[in-house]
Amino acid sequence: MRLNFNDRNGSALVFLSGTLFSFSPLLFRWTSDESSEWLFLLWRSVGILVAAVTALMFGSSGRPIDALTVGLRKNMLAGALMAGMSTAFIISIARIDAASTLFLQSLAPFSAALLGWWWLRERVDLHTWAAMAIAVVGVVIMGTTWDASNGVGICVAACIPLMLGVYTVLLRDSERRDPRAQVFFTGVIGIGVGLIAGVLTGGFVLPVRDAALAFTSGAVLLGVGLPIFNAAGRHVPAARTSLLLLSEIVLAPVWVWLIVDETPSGNTVVGGAVILVALVWVATHPKVAASQRACS
Repeated sequence: MRLNFNDRNGSALVFLSGTLFSFSPLLFRWTSDESSEWLFLLWRSVGILVAAVTALMFGSSGRPIDALTVGLRKNMLAGALMAGMSTAFIISIARIDAASTLFLQSLAPFSAALLGWWWLRERVDLHTWAAMAIAVVGVVIMGTTWDASNGVGICVAACIPLMLGVYTVLLRDSERRDPRAQVFFTGVIGIGVGLIAGVLTGGFVLPVRDAALAFTSGAVLLGVGLPIFNAAGRHVPAARTSLLLLSEIVLAPVWVWLIVDETPSGNTVVGGAVILVALVWVATHPKVAASQRACS
């Protein structure tokens, strides 16, 4: 039976996609010292592409080519943005600690709110602004000491919220486009970036285990999470979509703690609890927190 998306179940599904994304740092940290972030990105993108092609071939009543060509330019732009975010995340997490990367990523609701107001004329009400403020307080509590010596990682991480803000706003203007098409272009563009980087950095030798982890990250975490996010995100205001994705920031340290036995600090636990309160509030009160479009 076809699921009819609305503000309530859309919010829950965006939260679910953030939960899936939260396993990515764990899989990357599991790779060996012989691994390269560029080759991880390459195999991750291969996994994304395989998942997208499978979904297009077996999960659609129409022709896959039609799904790819309807709104082609915006689908390619969305794919480029997601591939850019994936690249920035891997580069950043390879150079600075995960908490710093996620702290910068948490600024996405502000860029989404401003872009949603400018592009879609979406007004962000006081409940959503308050929830974002609470979430930022939680992330600040979670934050670790900045590694100022690695400016590259910090600058690359700072690009993530800007791209995510544009991406979430773009989703709100995508009712006629197939959400799987954007995932397809994410994989294609990511593979291109990984191949070029592999050539420039000296080869494609990667342990099989590391390649399998990267492929799983793309095919399962992003290959499943992205279509859910793309389909549900268009029914949720842009600012709140980014806010719900902060579930990734809360849960990523939890998986590392439970599975890798890396115990989070007390500040991480307290800050994560604060963010979770904001996320649960937004997800369970869509009628109260819903933004309305202003008249054009």
